[in-house]
Amino acid sequence: MSVSVKELSSLALGLPTRSRAILADLLLDSLDEGATETYEAAWLELARQRDAELTDGSGRTKSHEEIMTAAREAVRCAR
Repeated sequence: MSVSVKELSSLALGLPTRSRAILADLLLDSLDEGATETYEAAWLELARQRDAELTDGSGRTKSHEEIMTAAREAVRCAR
């Protein structure tokens, strides 16, 4: 069975929201073949590094207020 991209997209867009989200996730995962493990390893290493910095006192934490202020500023700049 051969389905054109146009036909497939029409069918996909007719799916309920949750089903479209699941399909989108599956499609995105298929584009990252092999990359997921690399990204996960990099994030794990960064988390370990930050944990060590917080443990030995060399890391700096930010308050919720600092984080929210920076996030609001970033959104303002992006507009």
